[in-house]
Amino acid sequence: MRANPGRRRSDDVRRHYSELVGALRADGDAEAARQAADLAVAHGVWRHALQRPTHYVPSLDPRPVYDPADFWFTGYLEENHARIREELDAVTCPARGGFLPVEEPLLGRGRWEQVTFYETGVRFDDVCDRFPVTAGVIDGIPEAAAAGPGVVTLSWLHPGTHIVPHCGGSNARLRVHLGLRVPEGPRIRVGTELLTWREGKCLVFDDSFEHEVWHDGDRPRVILLLDVCHPALDAATREWMLSGRASLTDRMTAYMRERGIERVEINGDDVTFSPNVGAAGLARRHLQKMGASAMELHEGRLRYENII
Repeated sequence: MRANPGRRRSDDVRRHYSELVGALRADGDAEAARQAADLAVAHGVWRHALQRPTHYVPSLDPRPVYDPADFWFTGYLEENHARIREELDAVTCPARGGFLPVEEPLLGRGRWEQVTFYETGVRFDDVCDRFPVTAGVIDGIPEAAAAGPGVVTLSWLHPGTHIVPHCGGSNARLRVHLGLRVPEGPRIRVGTELLTWREGKCLVFDDSFEHEVWHDGDRPRVILLLDVCHPALDAATREWMLSGRASLTDRMTAYMRERGIERVEINGDDVTFSPNVGAAGLARRHLQKMGASAMELHEGRLRYENII
């Protein structure tokens, strides 16, 4: 079957194909997942089977890894590596340094924590106050900070961690990593290329390509992560993309609506989610049927408590 790159597919079509590929992979059928990705390319959904973002600019060449020397800010980051590292070295425990666990399906096993400076142009002042040197360096890169298309974080990866294969949401941006603490053992696959971090050096790649991370070392790996607009974007597309960034409130509204969440409360380290009427009724009927007073999802399976 021949590809049809001239026809633009909707985000919904790309999302359904992406979900199918992910579901087949989760089911343990890597060959079927590959065939589904190849079929998507044949249908003009994407141009490369390993590049499967939901928000897609077809005119951008599918290229997974870039030369850091092609970007002005990589030299700037590397020049400031020692200052950032000195500030980071004061953090002996990530929890006390404001890092929060990354709790999402991307974490196959292990422990992954991060602290966020910017997200879609929104500055987190408490984090910037906690890491003033790092924040000052970040603010020197406007295309990653207030004008950034994604996130700026410190990412703390513990030994034994595996981040499962996944694709970022858009090919209109590139991801930059600055190695801060890099022991032996961690590595990342982007598309078919296997990369390793180096302390004080940058990696630049397109995270809309399928990528996967392993940490087989014995000490934490810490990087500074930044998103920037793809350099091949024309000015009109760049302006359209940045102007269409959803606010954090809009994103949280959509998240709660999609999942039937009516109320969220925080009390110390505990976060409580209250379902809407429909979801609450469904949960109540299910618990009554199972003769249980509570249930939780653990490693993909429901566990019940106080079964009669």
